[in-house]
Amino acid sequence: MTATAAQYLSIVVGLWLIGVSAFMLVAPRRALKALGAMGGSPTIHFGEMLLRIAAGSALVLAAAASRFPQAIALIGGFLIVSAAVLMLLPRRWHAAYSTWWAQRIPVTAVRLVAPVSIAAGGALIWSLI
Repeated sequence: MTATAAQYLSIVVGLWLIGVSAFMLVAPRRALKALGAMGGSPTIHFGEMLLRIAAGSALVLAAAASRFPQAIALIGGFLIVSAAVLMLLPRRWHAAYSTWWAQRIPVTAVRLVAPVSIAAGGALIWSLI
């Protein structure tokens, strides 16, 4: 992947983060239901991990062209390492963990954190353009 392609993919990651955040803001109960489904099947579990690795790799490769290369590379590295760890652990642990959180996070908290997540997506995009 070229640095330019990684930069564009990283911008898509920022847009995805904004989209998920908007979903959290307007449909917090559905967002919690989706959280509870993470790890629920091998396809969902490994699909999520592969998307995390792709996003993390794009961030690492695009970091040098960003306004905050160390921070972007660190975030990308975290995504890669956390996905690799989750892929090595039993899937049922991931499923139980996401279900546990989905049952305990209040709907209000989902709505309150959504604007922070929107800002993070915007900051990611800004740092790459």
